[in-house]
Amino acid sequence: MSNYENGATTRRAIVNAGKRLFYEKGYQETSYGDLCAAAYVNRSTIYYHFKTKDALRYEVHWEYFISCKRLAEKYCPDSRYHYLLAMCIFWRQAHDDPKLRRFVLQCCRDFPVYTGKMDFSYFYYACYEVMWGAFWDKRKIPQMAFASVYGYIMSCMRMLCEYPEKYDPMELFVHCVNSSAAIWGIPREEMDGIWRDMKRWLACVPGAEMDRCIP
Repeated sequence: MSNYENGATTRRAIVNAGKRLFYEKGYQETSYGDLCAAAYVNRSTIYYHFKTKDALRYEVHWEYFISCKRLAEKYCPDSRYHYLLAMCIFWRQAHDDPKLRRFVLQCCRDFPVYTGKMDFSYFYYACYEVMWGAFWDKRKIPQMAFASVYGYIMSCMRMLCEYPEKYDPMELFVHCVNSSAAIWGIPREEMDGIWRDMKRWLACVPGAEMDRCIP
Protein backbone atom coordinates (compact mmCIF):
# COMPACT_ATOMS: atom_id res chain seq x y z
CA MET A 1 0.00 0.00 0.00
CA SER A 2 1.35 3.44 -0.91
CA ASN A 3 2.05 6.19 1.61
CA TYR A 4 -0.90 8.11 0.20
CA GLU A 5 -3.24 5.18 0.74
CA ASN A 6 -1.89 4.70 4.24
CA GLY A 7 -2.46 8.39 4.98
CA ALA A 8 -5.98 8.38 3.56
CA THR A 9 -6.87 5.25 5.49
CA THR A 10 -5.52 6.66 8.74
CA ARG A 11 -7.33 9.96 8.26
CA ARG A 12 -10.57 8.09 7.59
CA ALA A 13 -10.09 6.05 10.77
CA ILE A 14 -9.62 9.24 12.81
CA VAL A 15 -12.70 10.90 11.29
CA ASN A 16 -14.79 7.79 11.91
CA ALA A 17 -13.60 7.66 15.51
CA GLY A 18 -14.40 11.34 16.01
CA LYS A 19 -17.81 10.96 14.42
CA ARG A 20 -18.72 8.09 16.73
CA LEU A 21 -17.24 9.52 19.93
CA PHE A 22 -18.51 13.10 19.49
CA TYR A 23 -21.97 11.64 18.95
CA GLU A 24 -21.93 9.08 21.76
CA LYS A 25 -19.89 10.88 24.44
CA GLY A 26 -20.04 14.53 23.38
CA TYR A 27 -17.34 16.75 21.88
CA GLN A 28 -16.07 18.21 25.14
CA GLU A 29 -16.18 14.83 26.86
CA THR A 30 -14.06 13.13 24.18
CA SER A 31 -10.33 13.22 24.94
CA TYR A 32 -7.37 12.71 22.65
CA GLY A 33 -6.82 9.44 24.48
CA ASP A 34 -10.33 8.35 23.49
CA LEU A 35 -9.65 9.25 19.86
CA CYS A 36 -6.30 7.43 19.84
CA ALA A 37 -7.83 4.27 21.28
CA ALA A 38 -10.79 4.29 18.90
CA ALA A 39 -8.71 5.00 15.78
CA TYR A 40 -5.71 2.83 16.80
CA VAL A 41 -3.26 5.70 16.33
CA ASN A 42 -1.03 7.81 18.56
CA ARG A 43 -1.57 11.48 19.35
CA SER A 44 1.11 12.70 16.95
CA THR A 45 -0.70 10.96 14.10
CA ILE A 46 -3.91 12.78 14.97
CA TYR A 47 -1.99 16.08 15.08
CA TYR A 48 -0.50 15.31 11.67
CA HIS A 49 -3.95 15.04 10.09
CA PHE A 50 -5.81 17.54 12.27
CA LYS A 51 -3.88 20.40 13.86
CA THR A 52 -6.60 20.94 16.44
CA LYS A 53 -9.53 19.04 17.86
CA ASP A 54 -11.78 21.73 16.37
CA ALA A 55 -10.43 20.88 12.91
CA LEU A 56 -11.59 17.32 13.44
CA ARG A 57 -14.99 18.58 14.64
CA TYR A 58 -15.29 20.63 11.44
CA GLU A 59 -14.63 17.51 9.38
CA VAL A 60 -17.15 15.48 11.40
CA HIS A 61 -19.80 18.15 10.88
CA TRP A 62 -19.31 17.86 7.13
CA GLU A 63 -19.58 14.08 7.45
CA TYR A 64 -22.99 14.45 9.06
CA PHE A 65 -24.10 16.90 6.39
CA ILE A 66 -22.89 14.72 3.51
CA SER A 67 -24.76 11.75 4.99
CA CYS A 68 -27.92 13.86 4.73
CA LYS A 69 -27.02 14.84 1.17
CA ARG A 70 -26.74 11.18 0.13
CA LEU A 71 -30.25 10.64 1.43
CA ALA A 72 -31.46 13.71 -0.47
CA GLU A 73 -29.90 12.40 -3.70
CA LYS A 74 -31.80 9.15 -3.27
CA TYR A 75 -35.22 10.85 -3.38
CA CYS A 76 -34.68 14.10 -5.28
CA PRO A 77 -33.62 13.96 -8.97
CA ASP A 78 -32.95 17.72 -9.15
CA SER A 79 -29.33 18.31 -8.09
CA ARG A 80 -30.00 22.00 -7.40
CA TYR A 81 -31.92 21.00 -4.30
CA HIS A 82 -29.66 18.30 -2.88
CA TYR A 83 -27.76 20.44 -0.38
CA LEU A 84 -30.78 22.48 0.64
CA LEU A 85 -32.80 19.33 1.20
CA ALA A 86 -29.84 17.89 3.12
CA MET A 87 -29.87 20.87 5.46
CA CYS A 88 -33.60 20.44 6.05
CA ILE A 89 -32.95 16.82 6.98
CA PHE A 90 -30.08 17.84 9.23
CA TRP A 91 -32.28 20.30 11.15
CA ARG A 92 -34.95 17.64 11.52
CA GLN A 93 -32.43 15.19 12.93
CA ALA A 94 -30.84 17.77 15.24
CA HIS A 95 -34.32 18.39 16.63
CA ASP A 96 -35.21 14.71 17.08
CA ASP A 97 -31.89 13.18 18.20
CA PRO A 98 -30.67 14.36 21.63
CA LYS A 99 -27.09 13.24 20.98
CA LEU A 100 -26.84 15.11 17.69
CA ARG A 101 -28.60 18.06 19.32
CA ARG A 102 -25.89 18.15 22.00
CA PHE A 103 -23.17 18.15 19.33
CA VAL A 104 -24.78 20.97 17.32
CA LEU A 105 -25.54 23.06 20.40
CA GLN A 106 -21.90 22.91 21.48
CA CYS A 107 -20.85 24.17 18.05
CA CYS A 108 -23.29 27.08 18.32
CA ARG A 109 -22.02 28.00 21.77
CA ASP A 110 -18.37 27.79 20.74
CA PHE A 111 -18.80 29.80 17.51
CA PRO A 112 -21.64 32.31 18.03
CA VAL A 113 -20.30 34.86 15.52
CA TYR A 114 -18.84 34.63 12.04
CA THR A 115 -15.03 34.72 12.03
CA GLY A 116 -14.16 33.89 8.42
CA LYS A 117 -11.70 31.28 9.69
CA MET A 118 -11.75 27.55 9.00
CA ASP A 119 -14.07 26.79 11.89
CA PHE A 120 -17.75 26.09 12.38
CA SER A 121 -18.67 29.54 11.06
CA TYR A 122 -16.85 28.74 7.82
CA PHE A 123 -18.93 25.57 7.54
CA TYR A 124 -22.01 27.73 7.07
CA TYR A 125 -20.22 30.01 4.62
CA ALA A 126 -19.25 26.95 2.56
CA CYS A 127 -22.79 25.61 2.86
CA TYR A 128 -24.12 28.84 1.40
CA GLU A 129 -22.18 28.28 -1.80
CA VAL A 130 -23.33 24.70 -2.33
CA MET A 131 -26.92 25.32 -1.17
CA TRP A 132 -27.67 28.54 -3.03
CA GLY A 133 -25.07 28.73 -5.80
CA ALA A 134 -27.50 27.14 -8.26
CA PHE A 135 -30.05 29.88 -7.64
CA TRP A 136 -28.08 33.13 -7.31
CA ASP A 137 -24.54 34.50 -7.28
CA LYS A 138 -22.81 34.48 -3.91
CA ARG A 139 -20.56 37.34 -5.01
CA LYS A 140 -23.54 39.69 -4.86
CA ILE A 141 -23.93 39.14 -1.10
CA PRO A 142 -21.90 41.61 1.02
CA GLN A 143 -19.65 40.03 3.62
CA MET A 144 -21.35 42.02 6.37
CA ALA A 145 -24.75 40.71 5.30
CA PHE A 146 -23.51 37.15 5.45
CA ALA A 147 -21.87 37.69 8.85
CA SER A 148 -25.09 39.10 10.32
CA VAL A 149 -27.09 36.20 8.91
CA TYR A 150 -24.67 33.73 10.46
CA GLY A 151 -25.41 35.15 13.91
CA TYR A 152 -29.12 34.81 13.26
CA ILE A 153 -28.71 31.20 12.10
CA MET A 154 -26.81 30.37 15.29
CA SER A 155 -29.63 31.87 17.36
CA CYS A 156 -32.21 29.75 15.54
CA MET A 157 -30.10 26.61 15.92
CA ARG A 158 -29.78 27.25 19.65
CA MET A 159 -33.53 27.69 19.91
CA LEU A 160 -33.97 24.37 18.12
CA CYS A 161 -31.44 22.52 20.29
CA GLU A 162 -32.20 24.06 23.69
CA TYR A 163 -35.99 24.01 23.40
CA PRO A 164 -36.90 21.20 20.96
CA GLU A 165 -40.32 20.82 22.52
CA LYS A 166 -41.25 24.39 21.53
CA TYR A 167 -40.25 24.42 17.86
CA ASP A 168 -41.09 22.47 14.75
CA PRO A 169 -37.76 21.99 12.91
CA MET A 170 -39.12 22.67 9.42
CA GLU A 171 -41.11 25.74 10.43
CA LEU A 172 -38.05 27.17 12.16
CA PHE A 173 -35.80 26.28 9.23
CA VAL A 174 -38.10 27.94 6.67
CA HIS A 175 -38.42 31.03 8.88
CA CYS A 176 -34.65 31.18 9.32
CA VAL A 177 -33.95 30.86 5.60
CA ASN A 178 -36.61 33.38 4.57
CA SER A 179 -35.31 35.92 7.05
CA SER A 180 -31.75 35.32 5.83
CA ALA A 181 -32.81 35.70 2.19
CA ALA A 182 -34.46 39.03 3.02
CA ILE A 183 -31.16 40.30 4.48
CA TRP A 184 -29.31 39.04 1.41
CA GLY A 185 -31.77 40.89 -0.83
CA ILE A 186 -33.24 37.77 -2.48
CA PRO A 187 -36.73 38.45 -3.93
CA ARG A 188 -39.53 36.78 -1.99
CA GLU A 189 -41.09 35.35 -5.15
CA GLU A 190 -37.87 33.42 -5.81
CA MET A 191 -37.97 31.93 -2.32
CA ASP A 192 -41.65 31.02 -2.70
CA GLY A 193 -40.84 29.01 -5.82
CA ILE A 194 -37.97 27.23 -4.10
CA TRP A 195 -40.15 26.27 -1.13
CA ARG A 196 -42.86 24.88 -3.39
CA ASP A 197 -40.33 22.49 -4.89
CA MET A 198 -38.73 21.76 -1.52
CA LYS A 199 -42.06 20.78 0.00
CA ARG A 200 -42.55 18.24 -2.77
CA TRP A 201 -39.07 16.72 -2.44
CA LEU A 202 -39.13 16.63 1.34
CA ALA A 203 -42.42 14.72 1.28
CA CYS A 204 -40.66 11.97 -0.71
CA VAL A 205 -38.12 11.22 2.05
CA PRO A 206 -39.44 8.61 4.54
CA GLY A 207 -39.11 9.68 8.15
CA ALA A 208 -37.62 6.30 9.08
CA GLU A 209 -34.73 6.85 6.66
CA MET A 210 -34.08 10.32 8.08
CA ASP A 211 -33.83 8.80 11.52
CA ARG A 212 -31.19 6.29 10.37
CA CYS A 213 -29.12 8.80 8.42
CA ILE A 214 -26.97 9.87 11.39
CA PRO A 215 -24.67 8.68 12.81
